[in-house]
Amino acid sequence: MTDILLSYNEVSSTARKAASGAGLPHGVAEEIGQAAVWLSARGLDAVGIAVRALSGSGPRTILAGLPAIDTLCSGEGPDEAALEGADCSLLLLALAGVASDNVGLSLAVKREDGSLLPLDAACREPATNRLCLVRRGQGDTAEATLSSRPAATSEAAYAAALALAAKTYVPASDLSRAMGAGAGTTDND
Repeated sequence: MTDILLSYNEVSSTARKAASGAGLPHGVAEEIGQAAVWLSARGLDAVGIAVRALSGSGPRTILAGLPAIDTLCSGEGPDEAALEGADCSLLLLALAGVASDNVGLSLAVKREDGSLLPLDAACREPATNRLCLVRRGQGDTAEATLSSRPAATSEAAYAAALALAAKTYVPASDLSRAMGAGAGTTDND
């Protein structure tokens, strides 16, 4: 299997376009692009994780999990949020990581035995069907070890992401060109 080295910008835009192609709203797709960078900086194949999370019922699971993450990060409501969906758990974890970083809040994953695991460490744990996030407080964050280069992505994951992104493209036709797509009726740049 061949791996591809992308820049952080390419990781973000590839995941964002794939999320749009999977039918998610553009704002959510932007957040998924940021979450992909969060994962890639921690040494994980973010494009592969995003593609797996965007298949099947993944988009519904993501849309159901985002309000819980936002409520947790707002400081309002409960100090815990349970998120469902093993296929999306890493992406949901990354979405929570980005949201908590944006507001300077520390979140952790609550294990079955009640112990807390920081998000950075939790992204290396096996995926579970139920992800329980816990608010730990302002500034209660441990420094994560981040990579200066994004993690490699597999060629298959990259191709799958591009296939999802292609669902947003307007097909080339005489009508689309007449309406202003592409170079119109002339191509003399």
